[in-house]
Amino acid sequence: MAHADAAAPVVHGHRLARRWVYVQTNFQVADNVARVNAVLDRAKAAGYNGVVFADVKFGRLDDGSLIPAYFTHLRAVLDHARSLDFTVYPATADFGYSASLLWHDPDLAEGLPVRDAPFRATGGRLVPHEDPPTRLANADFEHVPASGHTFPGWAFQDAPGRATFVDRDERHGGQASLRMTDLGTASPPAGNGRVYQRLAVRPFQVYRLSVWVKTAGFRGGEARALVLAQNPARTLQWNAIPVVDTQDWTRFDVTFNTLTHTEVLVYFGVWGGDRGTIWWDDGLIEPAGLVNLVRRPGAPVRITGDDGATEYDEARDVEPLADPKAGTVPWPGAFDLWHPPPDIRLRAGSRIRDGDVVRLSFYHTALIYGDQVAASLTEPAVFDIVEGQMRGLRRELAAAGVFGGWMFGHDEIRVHGWDEAPRAGGGTPGENLAFNFRTLVDRAHGIDPDAAIATWSDMFDPFHNAAARRDPYYLVNGDWSGSWDGVPADVTVLNWNSQPAVRRDSAAFFAGRGHNQVLAGYYDTPPTGFRDRGWLADLEGVPGITGVMYTQWGSGYGNLEAWARHVWGDAPWTTPTPTSAANAGPTATATAIETPVRPIATAATTPPRRILLPIARRGP
Repeated sequence: MAHADAAAPVVHGHRLARRWVYVQTNFQVADNVARVNAVLDRAKAAGYNGVVFADVKFGRLDDGSLIPAYFTHLRAVLDHARSLDFTVYPATADFGYSASLLWHDPDLAEGLPVRDAPFRATGGRLVPHEDPPTRLANADFEHVPASGHTFPGWAFQDAPGRATFVDRDERHGGQASLRMTDLGTASPPAGNGRVYQRLAVRPFQVYRLSVWVKTAGFRGGEARALVLAQNPARTLQWNAIPVVDTQDWTRFDVTFNTLTHTEVLVYFGVWGGDRGTIWWDDGLIEPAGLVNLVRRPGAPVRITGDDGATEYDEARDVEPLADPKAGTVPWPGAFDLWHPPPDIRLRAGSRIRDGDVVRLSFYHTALIYGDQVAASLTEPAVFDIVEGQMRGLRRELAAAGVFGGWMFGHDEIRVHGWDEAPRAGGGTPGENLAFNFRTLVDRAHGIDPDAAIATWSDMFDPFHNAAARRDPYYLVNGDWSGSWDGVPADVTVLNWNSQPAVRRDSAAFFAGRGHNQVLAGYYDTPPTGFRDRGWLADLEGVPGITGVMYTQWGSGYGNLEAWARHVWGDAPWTTPTPTSAANAGPTATATAIETPVRPIATAATTPPRRILLPIARRGP
């Protein structure tokens, strides 16, 4: 696998010694052996010479949960990769999309804080108790106008009487519902059909938002129960409503945390609709209780009296607090958006009496886009889990003779910085991520001092998700700037920042820090839209662009050969001379300045925590 010395195509001055393909698969399925091997055969014939394998089950090679056939299937593919002389990297350290970590302990999920939520003792249990309760106006759409189609109680409604209507014939309950029809033509040009209202809330409370929906021939767009906040602006609820084109009345539930805000905007509606009909009815907002509760050292629970003076505890006053469904639905490490909250039961002899109001402070996890949950970056247990995963991967790949190193999966980390996990330096998200990455590199080198490491670019790119920003990145408390200080210069960056306006800045930034880069291209683009050759042209003169990777996220491998022809099909191939090889990349020609990563602060030295929330905008 000494591809650095082999002949390679030169494209716009970049010698592409590493021509990889990204393969996500499930090695437990027997049919995937032939499928993956066929992809590798085609890749070899097209000029590829390496593969990054990703399988969520890589995270549990040693916990006894995998059937023996898994290892047989994995070995069959690895043996085939070796026969093709492929460099092989397994994906690990899944921070951002963290199911492989949370499989082992769901309580390692990042937590959002709930502070002093009111509960009332009733019949031996604590139940949520808001006085006065938080309520949406006319969420059941029962208050209808005397004429026209504009519903009272809602601050805004798209195109009443043209795209949105009072419907007295079709409803889930009561006398009326909100109907939206043929939004693409009735509400041009965006095709939006929405209602919203402002709602006063208390900071750091968690709510369930529920609505009943029916569809008939509904096409296009995204249905959402959206929650936005202002001052600073932030999206608090990121999960779409997964309607199908035709369905009967179905209830959909999401949750959101108010974070620092005292007012939110609640929407029911469709963005970018086309045709067909969707109905909305019987909306509801209420406290969510302990749904998806997180329990770990960095996510403590506190129970006080209504006045805040009396402290209650689980040893004397309440049964142990837990949500058995958190991180277990539909399997370990996975979370659902909503389920009935667990009971909070009083112990016999509890100091909490029937009718008492108490305040609970706790942490819960948050989901992004339906199923993404991020693991804590700094809770000590995560490092032991990832080290075990790296050891298992090295063992299996080394036994097959194909271990090339590890690919760290830090990517799109969208929740962080709210709980009480240990903090690095000043505790900014960027400092915490730098500490996390440096710690994992040290653990990796403890396993194999000579092993190579690669990582995605976005969380370490000041022109991408690690930008110093005024607007919050999803549900992150702060920004990721400075994260790059934890990435040693010998780590290969899989750069997927192909945005024309900043891609040269991005690549030059990593080159200046001494990194070799592989451009992660393709990204499910059809051949008529291929632009990665232009990306290489824009980076002409940037040192250390040593390869490209066919990176697919669902479209498959039908364009594997076409993309290879697009990127290097007509390029000359050269074999490096000793002199050119010595000067091939920034690791040989640039000085990388390593900024020391400050260690985790101890309790005695931890400074007071500052919560800084800039303005939000949906990122990549």
